[in-house]
Amino acid sequence: MTSRLQLPRGVRRVAEICRSLGYRVFLIGARALELYGLVRQTADWDLAIDRPFTVEVRDRLTEALRGVGYSVQWRKWGLYVDAEGVHVDINYAPLILDDEFVSRCREAEGLLIPSPEDLAILKLASGERKDIDDLKKLLRLPLDLSYLRRRALQAGLEKELERIWRRVHGTRL
Repeated sequence: MTSRLQLPRGVRRVAEICRSLGYRVFLIGARALELYGLVRQTADWDLAIDRPFTVEVRDRLTEALRGVGYSVQWRKWGLYVDAEGVHVDINYAPLILDDEFVSRCREAEGLLIPSPEDLAILKLASGERKDIDDLKKLLRLPLDLSYLRRRALQAGLEKELERIWRRVHGTRL
């Protein structure tokens, strides 16, 4: 990793609350990219937890976050939290439930940071324009291509990865 993580107080507190409920907390999104030397301006912080958003998980998180005065909105992908003036999204990413994904993470400030290969798969799975732009940047890093190919195949995203790889590198993956 090339940059140092500096969490605003609200993000740190949201992560602490998630951990106090027994969840592992991952930093995903543009802020995670910064730790690999890639920069995209963003105002929010994207976190993910290692539990599906069941009604019970949603309600426990909502109660705990509102209990410290944070505003919480439910979204189809998770929770939108206003934590001391900082926008924090709490997502659930199914790939995180995989032991190999977790074993390849690094820790920073109490958060687990996915490997660049796993961030690439998360970005590819999102499909949003900003995430595809992030993916193209990630694909320029030195990556474990064998692992990346395997994860894309497991996620059913191998064709999409190949197409974007060709755009970035002009060759087959």
